Amino acid sequence: MPTLPVSGAAFELREPDGTDDLMLHETAGGPVRAGLALLSGLRVSGPEPASLPVPDFEYLLLHLRSQRLGPVMTLAFACPHCRALSEVEIPVADFVADAAPKPASGVSADPERPGWFQLDGAGFRLPTVADQIAVETHPRPAAGLAELCLDEAARRRRARIERAMERMAPPLSREIAGQCAACGETVEAEVIVPTLVVSELRRAAGAVHDEVDLIARAYHWPESQILALPQPRRRAYAERIRRAQLQAA
Repeated sequence: MPTLPVSGAAFELREPDGTDDLMLHETAGGPVRAGLALLSGLRVSGPEPASLPVPDFEYLLLHLRSQRLGPVMTLAFACPHCRALSEVEIPVADFVADAAPKPASGVSADPERPGWFQLDGAGFRLPTVADQIAVETHPRPAAGLAELCLDEAARRRRARIERAMERMAPPLSREIAGQCAACGETVEAEVIVPTLVVSELRRAAGAVHDEVDLIARAYHWPESQILALPQPRRRAYAERIRRAQLQAA
């Protein structure tokens, strides 16, 4: 059961199945909404995912991605210097460890407002996934977040408050630096965790419709029974059927 780095809450996820694979394909909206719907459906215990600080939400997505696809992420990018295509492998554990929360000097919990903090008389709370979604269509998303998460005193000291917030909840989505294998120049690539993880999980779940169809034709099981199978078992049945078909051809 993972312990979330910012809130410290314990969070338990069940094993995804075909219903979750279908949901990934059918959820409207962008990667944040799809990731939120996925984690909400997989939650066994722990806070509502929408209420989590953004780094905790992204940590859970990476935790799920590691369970499903392995502990190493592969990032592909074009070098801005020589235009060569390169790949960088990043262990998920190292990527998370590089953004570990730290105490912010002078910050204390607000005794009158659960979830809020105080710094020199200014009040603030850490942005949540729900806040992130709420400002998606705001003409100035950063200003929209400030309106939601900073009181009037904090908005007057916004730069200092935001530095404290970044120590308490460092963003996992960030730019990383690497070296181009072709020309040796330093390159920077932006890693947006929900975009990366949801796209990878969608690709991994891409064959769900074909696998359901194949298993239903071979075994005459109802869709609900097939979708209830964990993804590895569903794939194993589908592969067994394909091998049998090739042997019979």
